[in-house]
Amino acid sequence: RLRAGMEHTRLRLHPGERIRTPRIVLLPWEGDRVRAHNLFRRLVLFKYAPRINGQVPRLPIALQTYDRYNSRPGWATQAGQLQAVETAHQLGCDTYWLDAAWFPGNFPNGVGNWFHKPAEFPNGLKPIGDACAQRNMRFVLWFEPERVAPGSQIATEHPEFVLGGEKGGLFNLGDPAARRWLTDLLSQRIDEYGVTIYRNDFNMDPLSFWREHDTPEREGMTEIRYVEGLYEMWDELRAQHPGLLIDNCSSGGRRIDIEMCARSVPFWRSDTNCTPGHADWNQLQSAALMRYVPLNLACAWTPGPYEMRSAATGGLLCQFAYMDENFPYAEAQRLITEARKNTAYWYGDFYLLTSPTTAPDQFMAWQLHRPDLDAGIVLAFRRRECNYLGLILGLRQLQSAKQYSVRIESESGAATEHVMSGEELMSDFALRLNEYETSLLVRYAVSGREGETS
Repeated sequence: RLRAGMEHTRLRLHPGERIRTPRIVLLPWEGDRVRAHNLFRRLVLFKYAPRINGQVPRLPIALQTYDRYNSRPGWATQAGQLQAVETAHQLGCDTYWLDAAWFPGNFPNGVGNWFHKPAEFPNGLKPIGDACAQRNMRFVLWFEPERVAPGSQIATEHPEFVLGGEKGGLFNLGDPAARRWLTDLLSQRIDEYGVTIYRNDFNMDPLSFWREHDTPEREGMTEIRYVEGLYEMWDELRAQHPGLLIDNCSSGGRRIDIEMCARSVPFWRSDTNCTPGHADWNQLQSAALMRYVPLNLACAWTPGPYEMRSAATGGLLCQFAYMDENFPYAEAQRLITEARKNTAYWYGDFYLLTSPTTAPDQFMAWQLHRPDLDAGIVLAFRRRECNYLGLILGLRQLQSAKQYSVRIESESGAATEHVMSGEELMSDFALRLNEYETSLLVRYAVSGREGETS
């Protein structure tokens, strides 16, 4: 028995009025539950995920250092940001990400001021967008348009658009006039600044605002109209800006549902990304979330192989201390190249090869398999207190009689190469990790077809 829906929904519709309710996706399946997860991954990826020029979106490998450098003098200026764009390009990133450091009042007190700081960015943000375009890079820009701070431009000039009025609160996307005004403003900023990835954050609880503004016998209507308005705004932004990708954030991944995943990708899947030292958490998040949400991103704070392999998915966020005197550029470049080489496999099937856990004395391992290529990768992690030197794995969905070229890459990039049958790989594939808190990357493909990824 399954129950789902909205709480406190009791309303009358006016003549000619219609509403929509939350969408629910059910996938029938039989047999192996792991197969069912991969069927669901494919359903989301190929039937629901947004399209960019008709294709499933390519996730970014981005430099994003707001949490590290926002308080550093000179960073949140035109000169500082142009330097950051060039650094991202030199590191091998394909995207630069400017978070909440560009508008008057800063975060969070300045939400509702969706215009650039005039002193720090005298020419607006267009030079940054142009610099990205000149390097064939994408430009991510942070907004939180639904939250309105008291004293901000929106609260002062348009209190009628805010559930909370001039004291600030929730921008009322359920009001068609308000939604039209905000959509036009965001569209203008996207054009003006050269934004190619629009980041929509949301760091407040809207429920009390919705319920306080319901009228008798219309319980739930404010929420319904609000969510309808949010979808309409995003749909219109995407229609007005072909190729625009939307990053869906809400204090991390707190808005991951099928409707949002049909319009956007959660680049910041958890606010555990806001601080360093969470490689094991990133492993567990991928182990669980990849079974349902195939497109998502996590963040690495240091250019170390264990942390970057733990954070990388179909893309990667780099929160690197690139301004430090002894920053290891060459190592960062090498690991970004490795992450890019792996991205194609994250669009395939996902198989968890160990139990999902954050326990420091365990291994974690998974396989990403492209059935169309009969090729894939395996990532294995020995955690900091794991006293076992290795593990024996059984890979999935290979062809028993075929021979596979297998390349096992250490964290230094050193590799050993083997030829193994599909039967061996699926029944008795041993990996040895001699050091604590290290990883191995395995690449496999049918012999003679290595490197055929897209």
